[in-house]
Amino acid sequence: MNHQEKSERDELRARFTGWLEVTLYRAKLNYVKKLERDRGIVYLDALPEELWVSENPEKDWIQEIAEPDGFCFGEERLERAFRNLTGRRQRILTMLFVEEKTPEEIAGQLGCSLQNVYKQRSQALKKLRQMLEKGGVDDE
Repeated sequence: MNHQEKSERDELRARFTGWLEVTLYRAKLNYVKKLERDRGIVYLDALPEELWVSENPEKDWIQEIAEPDGFCFGEERLERAFRNLTGRRQRILTMLFVEEKTPEEIAGQLGCSLQNVYKQRSQALKKLRQMLEKGGVDDE
């Protein structure tokens, strides 16, 4: 690979990373706005009757009602690609881009090395790029 090909590849990678950061930032803003609108109101009619007699019904169902589908990206291809990542890589990207935590904080919370966080992030972004080229699906 000559120098020109390498610089073009680096430029494409930088543009993709920038696009991904903007997309995730906008999705995060939409998600926060949705949470502010909904405010977690649950009407009694929406609850199954078997939960009415539970000692602590909040423990059983409140998280499912609050976030049934998890984080919504607003772009279907990116969401499909993200869902195909491993749970650990999803969690690391969510902590980095949505929760805006530093890699050091993530390493501390997950009980792994800082180098592992960087490696998982790099591999996750690489996998996302590959899957987005294929329309958001993983052929493996």
